[in-house]
Amino acid sequence: MRALWGDRRGAISILTALVAMAMIGFAAMGIDVGMLTLSQRRLQGVADQAALAAASSAPERRGEAVRQIVAAAGLANVTSTITPGSYRADASIAPASRFASGADAGALRIVLRQDVPLFFGRVLTGRNSSAVAASAVSRRIDLAAFSLGTRLLAVQGGLPGAVLNGLAGSDLSLSLMDYQALVGGRVDLLRMTQSLGTRIGLTGASFDTILATDVTLPTLLTAMADATGNAGVATLLRNLSLRVPGSRVPLTRLIALGPLGGLTQAPSRAPIVIDAYSMLRESLSIANGQRQVALDLGASVPGLLSTKVLLAIGERPANSPWLAVAQDGGTVVRTAQQRLLIDTQIGVPLLANIQLPIFVETAAAQARLSGISCSGTARTVTIDALPSPGTVAIAQIDRTRFNDMSRSPITGGVALLQVTLVKVMAYARIDLASDGAWQRLTFNAADIDNGTPRTVTSNSALQGIAGSLINKVSLTLEPLSLGLNWVLGAVGAALTPVAPALDGLINSLLDLLGLHVGQADVTMNGVRCGGATLVA
Repeated sequence: MRALWGDRRGAISILTALVAMAMIGFAAMGIDVGMLTLSQRRLQGVADQAALAAASSAPERRGEAVRQIVAAAGLANVTSTITPGSYRADASIAPASRFASGADAGALRIVLRQDVPLFFGRVLTGRNSSAVAASAVSRRIDLAAFSLGTRLLAVQGGLPGAVLNGLAGSDLSLSLMDYQALVGGRVDLLRMTQSLGTRIGLTGASFDTILATDVTLPTLLTAMADATGNAGVATLLRNLSLRVPGSRVPLTRLIALGPLGGLTQAPSRAPIVIDAYSMLRESLSIANGQRQVALDLGASVPGLLSTKVLLAIGERPANSPWLAVAQDGGTVVRTAQQRLLIDTQIGVPLLANIQLPIFVETAAAQARLSGISCSGTARTVTIDALPSPGTVAIAQIDRTRFNDMSRSPITGGVALLQVTLVKVMAYARIDLASDGAWQRLTFNAADIDNGTPRTVTSNSALQGIAGSLINKVSLTLEPLSLGLNWVLGAVGAALTPVAPALDGLINSLLDLLGLHVGQADVTMNGVRCGGATLVA
């Protein structure tokens, strides 16, 4: 043993074997681990591209989209897993927990795995390859633009001129054909905003920045003319810009572009389209500093000796636009509260004229995006809407409180007719309450392309406001006189025939103002499908 211990022969072989193993280990660390790291980084880039491609594809083509991306990268021995689900962009949630697998809600997780050959590492591990993996989460950005308020489909008579002239505070001198052209005129909202930026010296600014800068009505109408493809409508809008007052329009109270607000140029695909009349109506409404309009329609309503209309427009609820671009239900659109007082005179044979006031008040209707479904060229959007409650009445109205939307101007019964020593008093009131139940509206591709409005109606909505009030009205004599009961019968008989004409007038006014009592009218102004972004 002592001789063996002192024998130095063969020591170099042992040292060589030990050093060789160490050198192989260092080589594996330097070459194989480096190769694995490089392969994983390359695979991550491919996974990112595959996630974007899959999110932009129809569900049945996602697998093929991923395979094409992998093949284009020249990778071999790659397997893929596609997991649909949802993604919550909530800063209070840990990034790793924001994606939840499940039903397809516009988000995907792509996992790619690849076997990478080992060179020196196979000596240590006994394996010829080692697997690397990369994952990416993408979210499809589907956007919908929608507005809340009745969209006119046709214009008749001179009432539109009276309403818009009253809102503008000046005579716009528009003919019936002009109004029909405005109703049918289509304006690209994003192109209009871009044109506004150019005209006010904010070239290259974001759309949100441009909208935050109050513009004048003439400038807005000129920008609308720039953004319509109809030469006749463009000429009409430019002529109209010379007649409207120079009032400023706070556009952020009308339009919320949401995810598109950061753009500086209007994209060529999927425009957001608004009709020229609705845009003009809403702009005049918020530019009117008095927020009150008085119209004298004279004897233009059949069966009525005279008709006067008083309109008051309340402030739109804070952070609630007329038109919104959204990708989820976080944005709620609400209408402004409005009041109408229609004061009419009705002739009664052998008696004095009846003074009949009809009061109509609409509260805020609401709408929010429920979902967007994009499959190939098929597009479907669902909107949840809450109809507008309101109040209609035949009653005495305190005009000093007419603009105060915080309290009712109804003070009690009203004298319809007054003859010698006697008055006919009347009172009727119908409150249309909201049950708080949101109703779902579905828009298909044709509805979206044609701008077809959809309507939800509350259970308490009236078929005819004037007819319902007249049927319910309570008539009394002051002072009570049994010998003059025939006067009550004469007044009641005079009210019934004019109910259809009054209902037609009320409906026309509400159409022109974009509101209905007990209803919510939603228009889909545009949808953009398929834009995708990486979120993890």
